[in-house]
Amino acid sequence: MNRHTPLPTVTILLGTHNGAAHLSAQLASIARQNHRDWRLWVTDDASTDATPEIIDAFARAVPQEVRRLSGPGRGVAGNFLGTLCHPELPEGPVAFCDQDDIWYPHRLGRALDRLQAADAVPALYCSRTDVGIDPDRPWGTSPLWQRPPCFRNALIQTVAGGNTMVLSTEGAALARAAGCDPLPAFHDWWFYQLVSGAGGRILYDSQPTLFYRQHHKNQLGRNRGLQARYARLGTIWQGKYHHWITRNQRALQRCEHLLTEENRAILAEFVALRRRKGLGVVSGWQRLGLHRQGRLETALMTGAAALGRI
Repeated sequence: MNRHTPLPTVTILLGTHNGAAHLSAQLASIARQNHRDWRLWVTDDASTDATPEIIDAFARAVPQEVRRLSGPGRGVAGNFLGTLCHPELPEGPVAFCDQDDIWYPHRLGRALDRLQAADAVPALYCSRTDVGIDPDRPWGTSPLWQRPPCFRNALIQTVAGGNTMVLSTEGAALARAAGCDPLPAFHDWWFYQLVSGAGGRILYDSQPTLFYRQHHKNQLGRNRGLQARYARLGTIWQGKYHHWITRNQRALQRCEHLLTEENRAILAEFVALRRRKGLGVVSGWQRLGLHRQGRLETALMTGAAALGRI
């Protein structure tokens, strides 16, 4: 790929629901992007606050195309996947956007520059984030993962939030081919599973590209520290994690023809292991190489699998 090839037009998918408190700051950060060749599709899930008016005012204030759609009312994953599969969505790369973050000016350009080097294979860009309540005083940065992204990791963990993700043209086409029914547990986890499972490239950026605002409405929140680790253990004990894995598994089985032969075999054995309990499950996980990014969490997850909790 010629390094001077112009970066393509990117479609930003923004999902909203009663986001008026922070939406204006997010939209302003989109307008400040160094890469200005973008269009914005906003899918609103029946907001009852000033969200629609804020979007319409932004559409009048910027030269780029801004389109507001009515959401399907199926939660965050249903919102994003439904918009991605919209029949009128233009071909090209797609960036995902939450209503309450703040993008850094380099976010789109940095992502598209790396995706451009993916040489026409499905690719997913994702990055670290700065996290906190006040963007002027962030608490810290999301974890820096050390192990390479891959399908064996994606089956039980996602390496980045959907608010950082950008799909290449081929990656977006892959996601549209996979469809959106039944819905996976979370759209970001799903994109990681799908692109890695299809033999695509996962481009994990160690540099933060946005401020991830933390508040009580965050779906998963900050993904580090003892508190976050205990929260994840709680989801396993309560059965939530098992439910999420099952939803993702069904979505993958629906489109397993899109996966590589090797990853179809991994998925089939993973499904079989989930029906079992005992030490045989531990050896099965080890043989498959299923892992989280941390060794301790991998060990805890393997033990939970042996108890039938995964």
